[in-house]
Amino acid sequence: MPEASCHCGAVKIALSVTPETLVQCTCSVCRRYGAQWAFLDTETTSVKAAPGKLVSYIWGDQQIAFQHCANCGCMTHYDSLSEEQPKRVAVNGRMLAPEVTQNLKLRTFDGAETWQFLD
Repeated sequence: MPEASCHCGAVKIALSVTPETLVQCTCSVCRRYGAQWAFLDTETTSVKAAPGKLVSYIWGDQQIAFQHCANCGCMTHYDSLSEEQPKRVAVNGRMLAPEVTQNLKLRTFDGAETWQFLD
């Protein structure tokens, strides 16, 4: 079972499956974070963090809560705030060990303009 972790280890995310792809988004916030998202759901993903160690950033349409470690600042994941089930979570693949991600397909999503994959 792969595990993602921020730099200091205060936030750990257990994945019960290895993602098949990672997605880099070109929207104004994702391009700044430099994240490569693995899209999962809360039924296959478990986030563990000590109280007060996760800081949220919510903007725009209020549908996503970007989460980063309050200690080391790493952008670890985002939580979906929509009512859609199952609840979606996107784990920043850069928090996974390189041997987990080295052979995964990387796709680019144009979140800045067309809302389409560019591959």
